Amino acid sequence: MRYCARRVLFWLFCALVWSAAVPSPGALTSQPVALAAGTEPNVATMEPAPNLQAANAAQAVTEADTGSTSIFGRALQGGFIVFFCLLILLSMSVVTWAVIVAKYVYLQRLAKSGESFTKSFWDSRSLNDLNSRLAEYPYSPVREVFRSGYAELVRGSQLLGQVASQEIAINAALDNINRALAKSKMFERRRLEKFMPLLAISASACPFIGLFGTVWGIMGAFEGIAKSGSASLAAVAPGISEALVSTAFGLAAAIPAVVGYNMFAARVRYLVGSIEGFTADFLNIVERYLVSDKPRAINNPPTAGSQSPLDSRI
Repeated sequence: MRYCARRVLFWLFCALVWSAAVPSPGALTSQPVALAAGTEPNVATMEPAPNLQAANAAQAVTEADTGSTSIFGRALQGGFIVFFCLLILLSMSVVTWAVIVAKYVYLQRLAKSGESFTKSFWDSRSLNDLNSRLAEYPYSPVREVFRSGYAELVRGSQLLGQVASQEIAINAALDNINRALAKSKMFERRRLEKFMPLLAISASACPFIGLFGTVWGIMGAFEGIAKSGSASLAAVAPGISEALVSTAFGLAAAIPAVVGYNMFAARVRYLVGSIEGFTADFLNIVERYLVSDKPRAINNPPTAGSQSPLDSRI
């Protein structure tokens, strides 16, 4: 499964680089038109222009701008800051898609293994029998919660015959089991939410990084307009379009991160709810054992290996 995820990420990265580096059809067809317009002047009808220097500067800017044939080329013409923002956004986009693919596969596997273990929990003859076969089940949060709860149950059951007040021993055992289960649930929840902060950071930071690159690029475009002395659309549009590439990459990185974060947050809530339900069922069984089967628990205290009163389904 990891090999498939790596291959998907590799081909996704290649597709992003190819789409950014391949020339656009408009850029390829616009340059001959500019060259044709610049190399075939009509000498017979040529008249002195009122601002010939500004017109020549605007034409030079247009010819230089239409020569960019890729997104990286346009961003580089917008300045180093715009190009650096584009690289940051591209890296964050790759990381975002890596987390999305890996997290989706991971949570799907945990959901299946958790359902399988819960079914085995109810189908097993006893808790002791299920504990002895834990190594046969793949990792799942439910399995780890059961492991922690059962280990604390065994330790608490051994104290029932060693304490004078049986009620105090039962209450202490239940409190210890509750704390052990709560600690295990907290640890498993942190494990389920691993790498999700990266999606939150991408979703919140990428649009602002793209906006920063756009603002910086537009500032440079206005400086170029001031130097050329022309405010025509042909002089303004190339610089602004190069700056807007940064915003487009910021949105392209942020939108998948927002969708992935919300989807995985809902999935984690579902898995945490499954853990809570399993914990409640496990505590019900343990409480019935400690309260209703006290004589057997006192006369035959369990050990960590075998001969446990939990050998029969409660």
